[in-house]
Amino acid sequence: MKITAQIDRLISELKKQKLKPEYVIMGRNLATKWLIEMSREGKIELHDAKKYTFNHKGIPVVVCESEILEVVPNARYLLE
Repeated sequence: MKITAQIDRLISELKKQKLKPEYVIMGRNLATKWLIEMSREGKIELHDAKKYTFNHKGIPVVVCESEILEVVPNARYLLE
């Protein structure tokens, strides 16, 4: 399954719970695969990029060391 499809599925699950997705969090290896996937589809170009901030459908992507793929709402909803 494509990483983009997985992210979209996670977003739709949050929206079913009536929560707004605030961040996409993914591990470094998944982020690399996602960037390759996006560049093959022509949705992103990485040539001469000076600033590496990424978004998926307007949602900021956070890259971390662990192997995770998660779409999270605002922390307020997680702490209730």
